[in-house]
Amino acid sequence: MTTNVLNTRELSKDTAQVLRDLPRTGPRLITRGGKPAGILVPPSGRGVEFDIDLLARLRLGQAFSASQQEAVLAGTEKMTAKEIDREIRAARRERKWKKKRSE
Repeated sequence: MTTNVLNTRELSKDTAQVLRDLPRTGPRLITRGGKPAGILVPPSGRGVEFDIDLLARLRLGQAFSASQQEAVLAGTEKMTAKEIDREIRAARRERKWKKKRSE
């Protein structure tokens, strides 16, 4: 599937036509200053609720992927459950200690 690129100026100038053509043209990448700013996606025909749920799952997948990438960059992707639990306990102790100091 190819994605057509459209800058914000073109979108604001011809919004009605872009929206009218969206089912035919498919997803449109919206750029601002040459950088991606968003994506317009035509409805699937399975209902707005379905599409919104699908987009929410996409965002969850993006967050999970970013989290995995952060773990790899930090070198923590191979931590065991015990090590993770130890880190959580340490963070909670530190948070509790800071809260007591601020009271």
